Amino acid sequence: MNTKIITGREVLRPTTTPIPSSILDHATVGPDNDSFGMVNNAGLWPSYNCLDTLVPTTLCPDDTPEMKTFSFGEWQPAFEFPVYGAVQCSNVGLDRDDMVSEVSRVFLLNEGKGIEQGLKETRFVATASDEAVQWDAPTDLSTAPSLLAAIGMLEGYASTVYAGVPTLHLPRAVISMAFGQGALVERGGKFFTKAGSKVAAGGGYDDDTPPISGTMTLYATGEVYIEKSGLIEVNAYVMPGDGLVTETDSGNDFTDNTSIALAERMYRVAVDCFTAKVTATVWS
Repeated sequence: MNTKIITGREVLRPTTTPIPSSILDHATVGPDNDSFGMVNNAGLWPSYNCLDTLVPTTLCPDDTPEMKTFSFGEWQPAFEFPVYGAVQCSNVGLDRDDMVSEVSRVFLLNEGKGIEQGLKETRFVATASDEAVQWDAPTDLSTAPSLLAAIGMLEGYASTVYAGVPTLHLPRAVISMAFGQGALVERGGKFFTKAGSKVAAGGGYDDDTPPISGTMTLYATGEVYIEKSGLIEVNAYVMPGDGLVTETDSGNDFTDNTSIALAERMYRVAVDCFTAKVTATVWS
């Protein structure tokens, strides 16, 4: 009798290509902050970028000179939020070091998307009247008959109120169409309009169910500031009788003989000076 021993071969796991031109690619990103909570979110910096410096006035020989109006530089509010990713795997046949490193890798790849979701869900809506930090809803520029018209409306409005190029926040669902229509260019992995506006489109402004109506909301802001806490990484074994498994309705979903890994971080985000939005008919 002959015995043939067959050894298994290693599977080459494919690697992902990061999504380009997320908000992290365009924003001012501060260094990781170990004292994250020691900041007043009511105002991070005074901004003068929406100050009207083109106010007409009378000439000196005029007999009735006007009194000049002095505006205020406004402090820019911020919001903060945490997100996490976590996984549990059976210990049988598990490469535990690989699991831990993969959770952190994927978490970092998704950071830009998470910050965009935070902007869409929190900063691009008005605060409630009882919130400690206040801001208004984005200026609604109404509806646009096409994607190109929406981009033009946002850029035109920004040019009237902001001392610089704006940051456009677009669903990734419209990016290929915008490139196909000649609206965007790519430089170094970042997207810009042909007029020079920054374009953030990391997937966080998209919905998991594409709108049947073909209408999507596009946003514009001034510069974006992002601050991050240190990355929290936790991993542990779940062993029988160690007390980690909880059976109550409010408990966790751990199972015995598993390994768990978690990555978590806090973010503080602010936009400079203005926000605006357009509802665009992308397809009919």
